[in-house]
Amino acid sequence: MDIIETIDTTLSNTITPLDIQSFYGWYDKDINETHVTFILLSDTDEDYSDDEAETNTQLVQVDIWSKENMENLKKTIKDAMKTLGNCRYIDGRDFYEKETLIYHKALRFYIDREVA
Repeated sequence: MDIIETIDTTLSNTITPLDIQSFYGWYDKDINETHVTFILLSDTDEDYSDDEAETNTQLVQVDIWSKENMENLKKTIKDAMKTLGNCRYIDGRDFYEKETLIYHKALRFYIDREVA
Protein backbone atom coordinates (compact mmCIF):
# COMPACT_ATOMS: atom_id res chain seq x y z
CA MET A 1 0.00 0.00 0.00
CA ASP A 2 1.43 3.43 -0.89
CA ILE A 3 1.66 6.27 1.62
CA ILE A 4 -1.48 8.07 0.37
CA GLU A 5 -3.59 4.93 0.78
CA THR A 6 -2.03 4.27 4.19
CA ILE A 7 -2.78 7.78 5.46
CA ASP A 8 -6.28 7.69 3.98
CA THR A 9 -7.03 4.41 5.75
CA THR A 10 -5.54 5.59 9.04
CA LEU A 11 -7.45 8.88 9.05
CA SER A 12 -10.70 7.28 7.91
CA ASN A 13 -10.52 4.62 10.61
CA THR A 14 -9.81 7.31 13.21
CA ILE A 15 -12.33 10.03 12.36
CA THR A 16 -15.19 8.29 10.53
CA PRO A 17 -16.57 7.09 13.90
CA LEU A 18 -16.61 10.81 14.87
CA ASP A 19 -18.79 11.48 11.79
CA ILE A 20 -16.02 13.49 10.11
CA GLN A 21 -14.91 13.03 6.49
CA SER A 22 -11.30 12.89 5.35
CA PHE A 23 -9.87 12.88 1.86
CA TYR A 24 -6.77 13.61 -0.20
CA GLY A 25 -6.76 17.14 -1.55
CA TRP A 26 -7.67 20.59 -0.33
CA TYR A 27 -10.53 22.39 1.43
CA ASP A 28 -13.95 21.78 -0.07
CA LYS A 29 -16.09 24.92 0.22
CA ASP A 30 -19.20 22.84 -0.44
CA ILE A 31 -18.75 20.85 2.78
CA ASN A 32 -20.16 22.86 5.66
CA GLU A 33 -19.25 20.36 8.37
CA THR A 34 -15.86 19.74 9.90
CA HIS A 35 -13.63 17.83 7.49
CA VAL A 36 -10.00 16.77 7.22
CA THR A 37 -7.79 16.87 4.15
CA PHE A 38 -4.25 15.72 3.57
CA ILE A 39 -1.66 16.23 0.88
CA LEU A 40 1.86 15.06 0.10
CA LEU A 41 4.11 18.15 0.05
CA SER A 42 7.45 16.51 -0.75
CA ASP A 43 9.02 13.14 -1.39
CA THR A 44 12.80 12.95 -0.91
CA ASP A 45 15.34 10.14 -1.12
CA GLU A 46 18.00 10.29 1.63
CA ASP A 47 20.70 8.31 3.44
CA TYR A 48 22.68 7.25 0.40
CA SER A 49 25.02 4.28 0.46
CA ASP A 50 26.85 3.11 -2.69
CA ASP A 51 24.88 5.69 -4.70
CA GLU A 52 21.55 4.17 -3.61
CA ALA A 53 19.00 5.82 -1.34
CA GLU A 54 18.26 3.85 1.81
CA THR A 55 15.46 6.09 3.10
CA ASN A 56 12.56 7.93 1.52
CA THR A 57 11.21 10.85 3.54
CA GLN A 58 7.79 12.24 2.79
CA LEU A 59 6.41 15.51 4.11
CA VAL A 60 2.65 15.29 4.61
CA GLN A 61 0.27 18.04 5.65
CA VAL A 62 -3.00 17.17 7.35
CA ASP A 63 -5.54 20.01 7.55
CA ILE A 64 -8.57 20.33 9.81
CA TRP A 65 -11.34 22.61 8.52
CA SER A 66 -14.13 23.56 10.90
CA LYS A 67 -16.51 26.31 11.99
CA GLU A 68 -15.30 25.70 15.54
CA ASN A 69 -11.88 25.28 17.10
CA MET A 70 -11.08 21.54 17.03
CA GLU A 71 -8.14 21.16 19.43
CA ASN A 72 -9.21 17.66 20.55
CA LEU A 73 -9.41 16.50 16.93
CA LYS A 74 -5.88 17.83 16.39
CA LYS A 75 -4.60 15.62 19.22
CA THR A 76 -6.54 12.62 17.88
CA ILE A 77 -5.03 13.06 14.42
CA LYS A 78 -1.51 13.50 15.77
CA ASP A 79 -1.87 10.26 17.75
CA ALA A 80 -3.27 8.41 14.71
CA MET A 81 -0.49 9.58 12.40
CA LYS A 82 2.17 8.43 14.86
CA THR A 83 0.81 4.87 14.56
CA LEU A 84 2.15 4.79 10.98
CA GLY A 85 5.65 4.12 12.30
CA ASN A 86 8.61 6.39 11.63
CA CYS A 87 6.18 9.31 11.55
CA ARG A 88 6.98 12.44 13.47
CA TYR A 89 5.02 15.62 13.98
CA ILE A 90 7.19 18.56 12.97
CA ASP A 91 5.03 21.63 12.74
CA GLY A 92 1.55 22.97 13.20
CA ARG A 93 -0.23 26.26 12.74
CA ASP A 94 -3.68 27.54 13.52
CA PHE A 95 -5.39 29.89 11.09
CA TYR A 96 -8.75 31.56 10.83
CA GLU A 97 -9.84 31.95 7.23
CA LYS A 98 -11.73 35.27 7.22
CA GLU A 99 -13.20 34.81 3.73
CA THR A 100 -14.86 31.50 4.60
CA LEU A 101 -15.18 31.98 8.39
CA ILE A 102 -13.45 28.61 8.87
CA TYR A 103 -10.88 27.56 11.44
CA HIS A 104 -7.95 25.85 9.76
CA LYS A 105 -5.39 23.75 11.60
CA ALA A 106 -2.41 22.70 9.47
CA LEU A 107 -0.36 19.79 10.82
CA ARG A 108 2.88 18.64 9.18
CA PHE A 109 4.52 15.27 9.55
CA TYR A 110 7.67 13.60 8.25
CA ILE A 111 7.30 9.94 7.39
CA ASP A 112 10.49 7.93 6.83
CA ARG A 113 10.31 4.73 4.81
CA GLU A 114 13.09 2.26 4.17
CA VAL A 115 13.76 1.91 0.44
CA ALA A 116 13.49 -1.72 -0.65
